[in-house]
Amino acid sequence: MDSTSLEPLPILVFTNIVMVGFLLLIGRKGLREPYALRPWRRVLMLSLMLLFCIFSFWGTDWFHYAEMYFNILYVNGFNTSLEPVYCFIATISSNYLVFRLIIWGTALFLLGLLFRHVNARTDLLLCIFCSVWLIYFGYGRVVMSYTLMYLGGAVMTKPVRGKVLLSLLLGGLLVLLSAFFHKSSFFGIALVLLAVLPRLLNKRTLVMLLMAYPLLILSVQLLLMQFMDTAFDSSDNSSYATAGQIYLNEDSDDIGIAYLLLLILEFTPYYLAAWIAYKANVVRPNAEGQRSEPMADSQGVIPEEPRTAEVPGDIRFFSRLLVYIVLVSSIFLFDLGANTLTLYIRFMMFGFIPACVVLAWAWEHNFYPRLVKYTFMAGLAGTAYALLYSFYVAYLGVAE
Repeated sequence: MDSTSLEPLPILVFTNIVMVGFLLLIGRKGLREPYALRPWRRVLMLSLMLLFCIFSFWGTDWFHYAEMYFNILYVNGFNTSLEPVYCFIATISSNYLVFRLIIWGTALFLLGLLFRHVNARTDLLLCIFCSVWLIYFGYGRVVMSYTLMYLGGAVMTKPVRGKVLLSLLLGGLLVLLSAFFHKSSFFGIALVLLAVLPRLLNKRTLVMLLMAYPLLILSVQLLLMQFMDTAFDSSDNSSYATAGQIYLNEDSDDIGIAYLLLLILEFTPYYLAAWIAYKANVVRPNAEGQRSEPMADSQGVIPEEPRTAEVPGDIRFFSRLLVYIVLVSSIFLFDLGANTLTLYIRFMMFGFIPACVVLAWAWEHNFYPRLVKYTFMAGLAGTAYALLYSFYVAYLGVAE
């Protein structure tokens, strides 16, 4: 098969739009109390999710992976940036679709275990995930790393009853295993281990971190300069180094309005969800440990305040994790002497599973409901725009 013939045709991207439309239609009832789907709806949603991941034509990575897959199998001495585990999967796969089925099927299975384990309604998690973040889950192989490290963090912060030590060991093992599934996993692993530590994120530490932001930006700038000077010399033919050099040398000056709008819509939900996450992490239960209604002010207006008495430990973990991801990733939005927009995008993508968990818990417990609604609608708009933008770009590619 000639891999060069593979390209994102508009009709292929349109199938993804139809799939997401069906998922929204099937899962709409899971967004309402009692946040439960009928078994046939759940099975149909899971089947469509798997199909979407196998045939994720939007964007370009589906086609890039196809090209690498065929090169690994048929080009002797092909130098690939894929991790060894994916090269092994490629060699045992009968075809490219089986290759994707193994990777994304496993990732979806691990995500299902995560959704069943955390303190949030599974069907609600499923519906929010399909509405806002499924398209990004089906995009790159890094999802294997995501699901392993986040499932490990969830197991450590919500141990199986009566098996605390075993849960800690299993969770730690899953976090370490995630390092083998993507070269950028060090970023997520570091933040997962940081987020496991309780009570580290509070109002005082957040203020101190924001005050130190200029120093952090300068430090990252110096590290990047040293990295580019020492890692990318003319004798370095490493595929990893070459990929990193491409990321840092890409020209972002020609970003159009349409793509800029895509970035805004794509990442606004992360910042909104991070604020919800921060509030969930610092909220204190009342003395009785029960739900408390917000009190009206002197003018009789009831402010939007948290109405939940306690935030479970695993939800606090994902809350801290999301805040850390957003804060650290945002450093790469600044002028650091190299184009770091790609790093910003890649690092922010580590946040969509924690954001989904936090948003689902807040949705269920009526925690800042207005902001939760705005976050969900912004994410839904971002998903729709991303798919339509990909369809338009594919159309232009064919037209050319």
